[in-house]
Amino acid sequence: MNESKREAPILEVRGLSHVYSAGTPFEQKALDDVSLSVRRGEFIAIIGHTGSGKSTLIQHLNGLLRPTAGQVLFHGKDIFSKSADLRGVRFRIGLLFQYPEYQLFEETVGQDIAFGPANMGLGNHEITRRVADALEAVGLPQSIAEKSPFELSGGQKRRVALAGVLAMQPEILVLDEPTAGLDPAGREEMFDLIRGLHDRRGTTVILVTHSMEDAARVASRLVVMRAGRIFLTGAPSEVFAQADALERSGLTVPQVTKILLELRRRGIPVDTGCYTVEQAVQKLLACRKEVRGC
Repeated sequence: MNESKREAPILEVRGLSHVYSAGTPFEQKALDDVSLSVRRGEFIAIIGHTGSGKSTLIQHLNGLLRPTAGQVLFHGKDIFSKSADLRGVRFRIGLLFQYPEYQLFEETVGQDIAFGPANMGLGNHEITRRVADALEAVGLPQSIAEKSPFELSGGQKRRVALAGVLAMQPEILVLDEPTAGLDPAGREEMFDLIRGLHDRRGTTVILVTHSMEDAARVASRLVVMRAGRIFLTGAPSEVFAQADALERSGLTVPQVTKILLELRRRGIPVDTGCYTVEQAVQKLLACRKEVRGC
């Protein structure tokens, strides 16, 4: 496709910096000249250690934090400009924090999911439709709408919290460690749900995680952060091709990649730019064929 005809980014961060407690002895630069473009329908994972700046970054995306310097553009418009409708932006860029089940507060599940659409000024019929649609999207029965959210399991509560964001029908869904605290089965269910939302609805997803393996399983592009800056970005295969650099930076790569790195250190010329067992098998077979010359 001609570069000039490519669709413009739906969301763009330009030269973003953020300083906490500026001008005090506790001053800390959390973001340092970060630039990032997000296109419609992408599934991006932002990865990094605690303190790398990833959570600070996403809180700028719908205006919860204001930048010390730089811009956040949504459909080409600065969300912090005087003419911007920041409240409207927050409906269109849905943000789900860690442990969102602790933010449920209404008497019934239905009322909790309806809270966002009601604040948008929608009519009762549209609110009811959106609540039903959101429950279906997160795989919960319609009958649960009449229950108290505090009667539900932890996994169900998290689905209800996600439904509350989806009911606003955001163009971009931003998820901060959505599987934190869940058991392995719960993690898998949540990732299946998020993948389904992206695949079936074409929702643009920005996922924050500290796990390289989780990111590689679901995202089409990785953004690796370190010390408030973007360290690496690209498709998972491109990022994991630099596995040595990731490990030197103290970032954990998938177990499969670690095995390939160790083989390479032992003199086996295998390609390390993969992150699933299936990919590793293909790389090892190709390597064996090359070594044997047949």
